[in-house]
Amino acid sequence: MPNTLYMEEQVAPGEPPVRVMSSYHTTNIRHDHDFYELVYVTEGFCLHDAGGQVALLMEGDIFILKPWIKHKYSGNRVTRIYNCVFSLEAVGDCLEELRRMPGLDQLFSPDLTASIPRLHLTLSERKAFLRLISCMYEESVLHPTGWRICLKNLLGYLLVEYARAYQAHVGGDAESGAYSAYMIQALGYVDEYYGDCGLTVQDIAARVGVSGDYLSRQFRQVIGIPAQEYLRRYRFARSMELLQAGVSVGQVAKQVGFCSLSYFSREFKREMGVTPTQYKMQND
Repeated sequence: MPNTLYMEEQVAPGEPPVRVMSSYHTTNIRHDHDFYELVYVTEGFCLHDAGGQVALLMEGDIFILKPWIKHKYSGNRVTRIYNCVFSLEAVGDCLEELRRMPGLDQLFSPDLTASIPRLHLTLSERKAFLRLISCMYEESVLHPTGWRICLKNLLGYLLVEYARAYQAHVGGDAESGAYSAYMIQALGYVDEYYGDCGLTVQDIAARVGVSGDYLSRQFRQVIGIPAQEYLRRYRFARSMELLQAGVSVGQVAKQVGFCSLSYFSREFKREMGVTPTQYKMQND
Protein backbone atom coordinates (compact mmCIF):
# COMPACT_ATOMS: atom_id res chain seq x y z
CA MET A 1 0.00 0.00 0.00
CA PRO A 2 1.47 3.40 -0.95
CA ASN A 3 2.01 6.08 1.71
CA THR A 4 1.55 3.53 4.48
CA LEU A 5 3.71 3.15 7.61
CA TYR A 6 4.13 0.02 9.69
CA MET A 7 5.00 -0.42 13.35
CA GLU A 8 8.28 -2.17 12.58
CA GLU A 9 9.42 0.97 10.76
CA GLN A 10 8.95 3.03 13.94
CA VAL A 11 10.80 0.85 16.47
CA ALA A 12 14.13 -0.96 16.35
CA PRO A 13 14.43 -4.71 17.02
CA GLY A 14 14.18 -5.43 20.74
CA GLU A 15 12.41 -2.18 21.58
CA PRO A 16 8.88 -2.15 23.07
CA PRO A 17 6.11 -1.43 20.53
CA VAL A 18 5.79 2.20 21.65
CA ARG A 19 7.80 5.26 20.68
CA VAL A 20 7.58 8.99 21.38
CA MET A 21 8.88 11.62 18.94
CA SER A 22 9.02 15.40 19.05
CA SER A 23 9.32 17.47 15.89
CA TYR A 24 8.31 20.52 13.90
CA HIS A 25 6.03 18.99 11.33
CA THR A 26 6.14 19.90 7.68
CA THR A 27 3.18 19.44 5.37
CA ASN A 28 2.96 15.78 4.48
CA ILE A 29 1.14 13.57 2.03
CA ARG A 30 -2.00 11.71 3.02
CA HIS A 31 -0.99 8.48 4.69
CA ASP A 32 -2.12 5.77 7.10
CA HIS A 33 -0.44 3.19 9.32
CA ASP A 34 -1.02 0.00 11.24
CA PHE A 35 -0.43 1.50 14.71
CA TYR A 36 -2.22 3.88 17.07
CA GLU A 37 -0.94 7.45 17.26
CA LEU A 38 -1.50 9.95 20.08
CA VAL A 39 -0.76 13.52 18.98
CA TYR A 40 -0.21 16.45 21.36
CA VAL A 41 0.27 19.94 19.86
CA THR A 42 2.71 22.10 21.83
CA GLU A 43 3.18 25.07 19.50
CA GLY A 44 1.62 26.72 16.42
CA PHE A 45 -1.46 25.78 14.43
CA CYS A 46 -2.37 23.90 11.27
CA LEU A 47 -5.17 22.01 9.54
CA HIS A 48 -5.48 18.28 10.05
CA ASP A 49 -7.56 16.08 7.75
CA ALA A 50 -8.38 12.70 9.28
CA GLY A 51 -10.80 10.43 7.49
CA GLY A 52 -12.14 13.37 5.48
CA GLN A 53 -12.89 15.50 8.56
CA VAL A 54 -10.80 18.68 8.64
CA ALA A 55 -10.06 20.42 11.95
CA LEU A 56 -7.87 23.30 13.07
CA LEU A 57 -5.15 22.11 15.44
CA MET A 58 -3.67 24.51 17.99
CA GLU A 59 -1.41 24.49 21.01
CA GLY A 60 -3.04 22.39 23.72
CA ASP A 61 -4.92 20.01 21.39
CA ILE A 62 -4.62 16.27 21.89
CA PHE A 63 -6.18 13.41 19.93
CA ILE A 64 -5.62 9.75 19.07
CA LEU A 65 -5.68 8.22 15.61
CA LYS A 66 -6.75 4.64 15.06
CA PRO A 67 -4.87 2.36 12.67
CA TRP A 68 -5.58 2.74 8.95
CA ILE A 69 -7.19 6.19 9.24
CA LYS A 70 -5.86 8.22 6.32
CA HIS A 71 -4.73 11.67 7.47
CA LYS A 72 -2.69 14.67 6.43
CA TYR A 73 -1.30 17.86 7.98
CA SER A 74 -1.60 21.07 5.95
CA GLY A 75 0.04 24.45 6.47
CA ASN A 76 1.85 23.29 9.58
CA ARG A 77 5.28 24.85 9.01
CA VAL A 78 5.12 26.40 12.48
CA THR A 79 3.49 23.51 14.31
CA ARG A 80 5.38 21.43 16.88
CA ILE A 81 3.90 18.19 18.12
CA TYR A 82 4.66 15.14 20.21
CA ASN A 83 3.78 11.81 18.59
CA CYS A 84 3.31 8.72 20.71
CA VAL A 85 2.91 5.69 18.42
CA PHE A 86 2.04 2.32 19.89
CA SER A 87 0.47 -1.05 19.15
CA LEU A 88 -2.01 -3.06 21.21
CA GLU A 89 0.90 -5.23 22.30
CA ALA A 90 2.34 -2.23 24.19
CA VAL A 91 -0.89 -1.87 26.19
CA GLY A 92 -0.54 -5.47 27.38
CA ASP A 93 -2.76 -6.78 30.17
CA CYS A 94 -4.37 -3.36 30.72
CA LEU A 95 -6.36 -3.49 27.47
CA GLU A 96 -9.64 -4.79 28.90
CA GLU A 97 -9.64 -2.25 31.73
CA LEU A 98 -8.76 0.61 29.37
CA ARG A 99 -11.65 -0.41 27.11
CA ARG A 100 -14.05 0.40 29.95
CA MET A 101 -12.79 3.99 30.31
CA PRO A 102 -14.49 7.04 28.72
CA GLY A 103 -13.24 7.69 25.18
CA LEU A 104 -10.96 4.68 25.17
CA ASP A 105 -13.95 2.41 24.70
CA GLN A 106 -14.26 3.98 21.24
CA LEU A 107 -10.50 3.92 20.67
CA PHE A 108 -10.16 0.19 21.24
CA SER A 109 -13.52 -0.83 19.77
CA PRO A 110 -13.54 -3.28 16.84
CA ASP A 111 -15.03 -0.52 14.68
CA LEU A 112 -11.92 1.20 13.30
CA THR A 113 -14.05 3.97 11.76
CA ALA A 114 -15.39 5.21 15.12
CA SER A 115 -14.09 8.76 15.63
CA ILE A 116 -12.15 9.87 18.73
CA PRO A 117 -12.87 13.50 19.75
CA ARG A 118 -10.05 16.02 19.71
CA LEU A 119 -9.64 17.59 23.15
CA HIS A 120 -8.39 21.10 23.90
CA LEU A 121 -6.69 20.95 27.29
CA THR A 122 -6.80 23.56 30.02
CA LEU A 123 -3.52 25.14 31.16
CA SER A 124 -3.24 22.84 34.17
CA GLU A 125 -4.01 19.80 32.02
CA ARG A 126 -1.38 20.88 29.48
CA LYS A 127 1.32 21.07 32.15
CA ALA A 128 0.48 17.57 33.36
CA PHE A 129 0.40 16.08 29.86
CA LEU A 130 3.60 17.87 28.85
CA ARG A 131 5.48 16.54 31.89
CA LEU A 132 4.27 13.02 31.19
CA ILE A 133 4.91 12.90 27.46
CA SER A 134 8.27 14.70 27.85
CA CYS A 135 9.30 11.99 30.29
CA MET A 136 8.25 9.34 27.78
CA TYR A 137 10.24 11.12 25.09
CA GLU A 138 13.38 11.10 27.22
CA GLU A 139 12.97 7.41 27.99
CA SER A 140 12.44 6.72 24.29
CA VAL A 141 15.53 8.68 23.22
CA LEU A 142 18.06 8.31 26.05
CA HIS A 143 17.40 4.65 26.96
CA PRO A 144 18.32 4.83 30.67
CA THR A 145 18.30 1.69 32.81
CA GLY A 146 14.85 0.10 32.77
CA TRP A 147 13.56 2.37 30.01
CA ARG A 148 11.56 -0.38 28.31
CA ILE A 149 9.55 -1.07 31.46
CA CYS A 150 9.07 2.64 32.16
CA LEU A 151 7.93 3.41 28.63
CA LYS A 152 5.22 0.74 28.60
CA ASN A 153 4.01 1.72 32.07
CA LEU A 154 3.97 5.42 31.17
CA LEU A 155 1.89 4.60 28.08
CA GLY A 156 -0.82 3.21 30.34
CA TYR A 157 -0.58 6.32 32.52
CA LEU A 158 -0.86 8.55 29.41
CA LEU A 159 -3.99 6.73 28.19
CA VAL A 160 -5.62 6.96 31.62
CA GLU A 161 -4.93 10.72 31.71
CA TYR A 162 -6.49 11.03 28.24
CA ALA A 163 -9.58 9.16 29.46
CA ARG A 164 -9.86 11.51 32.45
CA ALA A 165 -9.54 14.58 30.21
CA TYR A 166 -12.12 13.08 27.86
CA GLN A 167 -14.55 12.63 30.72
CA ALA A 168 -13.96 16.21 31.89
CA HIS A 169 -14.42 17.75 28.44
CA VAL A 170 -16.93 15.49 26.71
CA GLY A 171 -18.72 13.45 29.35
CA GLY A 172 -21.23 14.57 31.94
CA ASP A 173 -23.79 17.33 31.62
CA ALA A 174 -23.93 18.52 28.01
CA GLU A 175 -24.67 22.07 29.08
CA SER A 176 -21.86 22.38 31.59
CA GLY A 177 -19.22 20.34 29.75
CA ALA A 178 -16.44 22.11 27.88
CA TYR A 179 -17.69 20.72 24.57
CA SER A 180 -21.32 21.78 24.93
CA ALA A 181 -23.60 21.74 21.91
CA TYR A 182 -23.43 25.47 21.25
CA MET A 183 -19.61 25.45 21.11
CA ILE A 184 -19.70 22.64 18.56
CA GLN A 185 -22.22 24.70 16.56
CA ALA A 186 -19.96 27.76 16.74
CA LEU A 187 -16.94 25.86 15.45
CA GLY A 188 -19.05 24.37 12.68
CA TYR A 189 -20.36 27.80 11.72
CA VAL A 190 -16.78 29.13 11.43
CA ASP A 191 -15.88 26.16 9.25
CA GLU A 192 -18.79 26.86 6.94
CA TYR A 193 -18.66 30.68 6.70
CA TYR A 194 -14.99 31.64 7.27
CA GLY A 195 -14.87 32.79 3.63
CA ASP A 196 -17.31 35.63 4.34
CA CYS A 197 -15.13 38.72 4.87
CA GLY A 198 -17.94 40.33 6.86
CA LEU A 199 -18.20 37.49 9.38
CA THR A 200 -18.01 38.74 12.98
CA VAL A 201 -18.10 37.22 16.43
CA GLN A 202 -21.57 38.72 16.83
CA ASP A 203 -22.72 36.78 13.73
CA ILE A 204 -21.39 33.54 15.16
CA ALA A 205 -22.97 34.23 18.56
CA ALA A 206 -26.33 35.06 16.98
CA ARG A 207 -26.24 31.82 14.99
CA VAL A 208 -25.56 29.86 18.16
CA GLY A 209 -28.06 31.81 20.28
CA VAL A 210 -25.80 33.50 22.86
CA SER A 211 -24.35 36.98 23.29
CA GLY A 212 -21.06 37.95 21.68
CA ASP A 213 -19.40 38.59 25.05
CA TYR A 214 -20.52 35.24 26.40
CA LEU A 215 -19.27 33.41 23.31
CA SER A 216 -15.90 35.16 23.56
CA ARG A 217 -15.54 34.12 27.20
CA GLN A 218 -16.40 30.54 26.34
CA PHE A 219 -13.88 30.48 23.47
CA ARG A 220 -11.20 31.61 25.92
CA GLN A 221 -12.22 28.93 28.38
CA VAL A 222 -12.63 26.04 25.93
CA ILE A 223 -10.26 26.87 23.05
CA GLY A 224 -7.81 29.06 24.95
CA ILE A 225 -8.03 32.08 22.65
CA PRO A 226 -10.74 34.66 21.77
CA ALA A 227 -13.27 33.76 19.08
CA GLN A 228 -11.86 36.43 16.75
CA GLU A 229 -8.34 34.98 17.05
CA TYR A 230 -9.67 31.48 16.37
CA LEU A 231 -11.33 32.77 13.19
CA ARG A 232 -8.10 34.51 12.17
CA ARG A 233 -5.98 31.38 12.68
CA TYR A 234 -8.51 29.23 10.88
CA ARG A 235 -8.39 31.53 7.87
CA PHE A 236 -4.58 31.44 7.79
CA ALA A 237 -4.52 27.66 8.06
CA ARG A 238 -6.97 27.41 5.17
CA SER A 239 -4.96 29.93 3.16
CA MET A 240 -1.80 27.83 3.56
CA GLU A 241 -3.69 24.78 2.36
CA LEU A 242 -4.93 26.63 -0.74
CA LEU A 243 -1.52 28.14 -1.52
CA GLN A 244 0.04 24.70 -1.36
CA ALA A 245 -2.63 23.47 -3.77
CA GLY A 246 -1.54 26.09 -6.32
CA VAL A 247 -4.41 28.58 -5.98
CA SER A 248 -3.40 32.17 -6.83
CA VAL A 249 -2.79 34.58 -3.97
CA GLY A 250 -5.65 36.82 -5.06
CA GLN A 251 -8.10 33.93 -5.12
CA VAL A 252 -6.88 32.66 -1.77
CA ALA A 253 -7.46 36.04 -0.14
CA LYS A 254 -11.06 36.06 -1.38
CA GLN A 255 -11.77 32.44 -0.46
CA VAL A 256 -10.57 32.79 3.14
CA GLY A 257 -12.47 35.98 3.90
CA PHE A 258 -10.05 38.88 3.30
CA CYS A 259 -11.67 41.73 1.42
CA SER A 260 -8.29 43.40 0.78
CA LEU A 261 -5.41 41.58 -0.93
CA SER A 262 -2.84 43.97 0.54
CA TYR A 263 -4.21 43.44 4.05
CA PHE A 264 -4.14 39.68 3.56
CA SER A 265 -0.52 39.78 2.36
CA ARG A 266 0.54 42.05 5.22
CA GLU A 267 -1.15 39.91 7.90
CA PHE A 268 0.09 36.66 6.35
CA LYS A 269 3.69 37.89 6.43
CA ARG A 270 3.31 39.06 10.02
CA GLU A 271 2.06 35.62 11.03
CA MET A 272 4.23 33.37 8.84
CA GLY A 273 7.36 35.46 8.30
CA VAL A 274 7.03 35.34 4.50
CA THR A 275 4.58 36.80 1.99
CA PRO A 276 1.85 34.56 0.50
CA THR A 277 3.72 34.58 -2.81
CA GLN A 278 6.97 33.47 -1.14
CA TYR A 279 5.12 30.78 0.80
CA LYS A 280 3.48 29.54 -2.41
CA MET A 281 6.84 29.36 -4.19
CA GLN A 282 8.40 27.45 -1.30
CA ASN A 283 5.68 24.84 -1.48
CA ASP A 284 5.32 24.50 -5.27
